[in-house]
Amino acid sequence: MKKILYLFLAGYGVLYAQNQKFVYEYKFVPDSTNTSDIKSEITHLEITPKGSVFYSYEVYKSDSLTKADLEKQLKATGAINVKSGMRKGLFRDKILKTYPDFKITQESSTTGKALKILDDRKLTWKILPDKQKTGNYETQKAEVDFAGRKWTAWFTTEVPIQDGPYKFHGLPGFIVKIEDATKSHIFELKGVSKLVTPYNEEMTLHQKAIEVPYSQYLKIYKMYRKDPLAEFRQRMASISAQGIRDASGNPIDMNKMMKDREQKELERLKKDNNVLELDLIK
Repeated sequence: MKKILYLFLAGYGVLYAQNQKFVYEYKFVPDSTNTSDIKSEITHLEITPKGSVFYSYEVYKSDSLTKADLEKQLKATGAINVKSGMRKGLFRDKILKTYPDFKITQESSTTGKALKILDDRKLTWKILPDKQKTGNYETQKAEVDFAGRKWTAWFTTEVPIQDGPYKFHGLPGFIVKIEDATKSHIFELKGVSKLVTPYNEEMTLHQKAIEVPYSQYLKIYKMYRKDPLAEFRQRMASISAQGIRDASGNPIDMNKMMKDREQKELERLKKDNNVLELDLIK
């Protein structure tokens, strides 16, 4: 009976979700030793009958403007200059889910490699009797252990779509809010509208990605945390040091540049110790 109800809701949800956009606010604490530093980012969950895409609107908007600027530079001068601060936004990954099987693909370049990660981990939800009003919706409580964190979700049957922010899905309704036990990662629905202009890959600074299973991504990510400049160092090895100069035309000391950059990256990663998927750094 539960399976029949699940299939009915999934089918009805696909009919209901004719190009809808759900806007979430994502609040998170990057550094567990500095809990007063709370970041906030607007994210979009775009839903069509074929599936959904979840991404940072700030990253998408910034990348679109940056790409347009770089194309303008290239046309005018034959060269490009990526200025500091051009790219904005902190949540740089994109999550795609297919319907009705909910196959999840995570597109990420965090490690320096453009990757398409096939994530087949299952979400085993525990639905609880607790109910409350969350935003404009009557919601029910559910819990799940995922990626090294215990999560509490509030879902509604008023929106018959079994989806939610990030990789969360599979409840008998739509996820309005979800937070981890430390309350350092919180997604909360802030608005719903008809999807007029869907996400356009061509508007972003996308790269050709390598497809990998999650198990391989886990290894790649752990290696990246130990040596964050490995990919960059490999790319720079093919470039003659004599051919690299600063804005004034002076030769750049590559060894010093790499050492300085590596130190900055390692310091940054020390403060990035509360990643959403905690399993990645355990």
